[in-house]
Amino acid sequence: MKYNLATIMHRAWELRREKGYTMMTALRLAWREAKGEKGYTFKLDNARALITAYLVKLMGAICDIHDQHKVEILRNALLLPCDAAGIAVTDGKTVGVCKYAMRNA
Repeated sequence: MKYNLATIMHRAWELRREKGYTMMTALRLAWREAKGEKGYTFKLDNARALITAYLVKLMGAICDIHDQHKVEILRNALLLPCDAAGIAVTDGKTVGVCKYAMRNA
């Protein structure tokens, strides 16, 4: 499959100007859009401590497969590669669980 590289680069520059992402994050999102995938971003620098606290709380009260799945997603979220601004690009499920963890920590 061929992609229009100029369009992808223009979109990356738009994201960089509009949202203030680093070029690496903007390019990742632009490529995901070009491929038709959903890509979401969230800042991990302040969220890591809250996610870790929620993970520790969850570890003591795992009672079903749903909680085990949450723990697995949150562990993976802590290992996500992020750019210099602390922004990680990931799928919607991980971002949703991380936001839920930050509210409940």
